[in-house]
Amino acid sequence: MTRRRKSYSAINSNPDDAQLKEELDNATPAGKADIHGVASQETKNRDVPSLIVAPNEKVVKKGNASIRFGKDRPADLYSGRGGKGNSHCAAVDIVAGHQGFLAADRGPRGKKLYVHPDFKMDAARIYVSQKSDIDDYLNINRKNLKGSTNSVFMKSTVALKADTVRIVARENIRLVTRTDDLNSQGGKLSNADKSGYGIDLIAMNDPEDLQPLVKGDSLVECLEAILEVIQSVGLILDNFMEYQNKFNRTVQNHTHMSPFYGTETAVDFKNLLLAGVEMAINSTLNCQVPMIKDLPFQSTAVVNDYLAGSGAPGEKYILSLYNRTN
Repeated sequence: MTRRRKSYSAINSNPDDAQLKEELDNATPAGKADIHGVASQETKNRDVPSLIVAPNEKVVKKGNASIRFGKDRPADLYSGRGGKGNSHCAAVDIVAGHQGFLAADRGPRGKKLYVHPDFKMDAARIYVSQKSDIDDYLNINRKNLKGSTNSVFMKSTVALKADTVRIVARENIRLVTRTDDLNSQGGKLSNADKSGYGIDLIAMNDPEDLQPLVKGDSLVECLEAILEVIQSVGLILDNFMEYQNKFNRTVQNHTHMSPFYGTETAVDFKNLLLAGVEMAINSTLNCQVPMIKDLPFQSTAVVNDYLAGSGAPGEKYILSLYNRTN
């Protein structure tokens, strides 16, 4: 017989527990409300597992919501910094919905169900810890991430996890990093590499292709500078075409009259030669010289100001040195 999967709806109207199913089938509407639970009255906690509490913890609990005060502990009694016996690792764990859609007061065999903190299954959590490896607790892919926590570099943390997270401000929201010179562990925050103090926007827990965000004002200036270089090239080319066309017209329209029966003679050296000299001078001064002298300088200036990422990028560098996204 195939076991029915537990419902994901707000109320599980077909529970696995046979006794509870019989009560629901025979209950009046008011009785069903009492069994399921409504916020306006005390009800039976059919969907509330019992919490395993460590000796050094204090838990405030109502229904399937709790606030746990103690030491850093993401799972069983031996997990986290608290489980390893560390000092300076106080923690506050606020949870609504222990075990999420699998929550129940009793297990499959009718025995009372006891649970540890579960950063994967618990429905919604705010976790505050003095010292933790929060990236590991939340199963965050740390590849290519600077500033990540790990078993060596533990940090204080405030973490939020739920199906959806909303941060709302009637005025504005600021995400600010690196406000102090020391972290909570007393470690000095170096100026040598500031990328670890940035903000990463990561979708799908995939940091593989993280790239620096673009600074809009600098990008606009860069594009405007590139357009100016393109316009300069266009002007130089236009000058060259004008000089070339003038010379071409002279060559095309010149004639040579022979004193001998009007027959053709040699090239008109007087007009053609002068036009050729004029063409050479104009194209050199107004085309070749700007192309050789000015354009490389303009192009190099654009690269140095906006696009040079090696060494010490200037203030107008279009990519953020701190913030990345995929």
